[in-house]
Amino acid sequence: MSRLDLSRYFLPIAPKLAGVEIELQRILQSEVEVVQKLADHVRGGQGKRLRPALVLLSSRFCGVEGDADVRFAAVFELTHTATLVHDDVIDHAQLRRGMPTLNRLWGNTLTVLFGDVLYLVAMSEAIAGRSWRMMEIFAEVTTRMIEGELIQNDVLFKLNTSRKDYFDIQERKTALLFGGCTETGSVLTGRSENECRAMRLYGLEVGRAFQLVDDLLDYTATSEQLGKPAFSDLREGKLTLPMLTLLERAPDEVRPLIRTIWDRGEEVPIPEAEEAKLRQLIDRHGALAETRDLASRASRNAVAHLADLSGDRDTGDLLREIPEALLSRSM
Repeated sequence: MSRLDLSRYFLPIAPKLAGVEIELQRILQSEVEVVQKLADHVRGGQGKRLRPALVLLSSRFCGVEGDADVRFAAVFELTHTATLVHDDVIDHAQLRRGMPTLNRLWGNTLTVLFGDVLYLVAMSEAIAGRSWRMMEIFAEVTTRMIEGELIQNDVLFKLNTSRKDYFDIQERKTALLFGGCTETGSVLTGRSENECRAMRLYGLEVGRAFQLVDDLLDYTATSEQLGKPAFSDLREGKLTLPMLTLLERAPDEVRPLIRTIWDRGEEVPIPEAEEAKLRQLIDRHGALAETRDLASRASRNAVAHLADLSGDRDTGDLLREIPEALLSRSM
């Protein structure tokens, strides 16, 4: 598996990304000691900043002037962080990006309340941006993300989870947020409705590809590469597309194995023998191929949505390359 290195794509927006970090530090300053303690821990385990980078790249492509893009990049990153904080509580996760989770260190109550604070701070910053359309996008994305979490938790540990459930969760929890990020530049520059839609659809497809690859990695990457235990989704009761495919192709072999893993409890690592058996079944029945194919299709679709859009040429080239770079994580 290739490690995802986006530094080349982020180089043209490096000053703006630095501005996002300053903005996040400013927003997360609190006179409340416990809030500051939790905020410092979250900022110490920052991810690749892919979502704010997409805001900034789309804004550079569309010709945004000033620092409105930096503000909204911080808003989307805060929203994403809030969902991760709440997800870790729901999933009883112990590690996030190789670091102990907030809930592991400080318990569920403080962690849930801090996630609520992040949502509200993000909303406050979005209001301060004085863009009615951006407020609509932010409200829509946040609502759909929470709906996705509700759907996901409704089907946890259910072997009758459907493909529709899976794709609904993927759309709401991941793709729509990416779409909001990439639509930002076109909204801030007053582009036409069709151009805004094209930029949004680009991000939606990038988000779909990103999530499909993430779901692949849960079955193909090591714990060290993931920064969390392998097969975490399955242990937490989530049936993603690779496992749904395997259940369709080998139900009699797979259903009892999954039940055994779930009955043992999500805190208990999967024994090596069971993990090896799962990997053998995945290989024997080609359960990863469809997920790879759909990720590749989403990547191609993303690039196609940029075809008729005008903007900064060099940035457009980067936007067209990013979907393929995301796919390389699964190679």
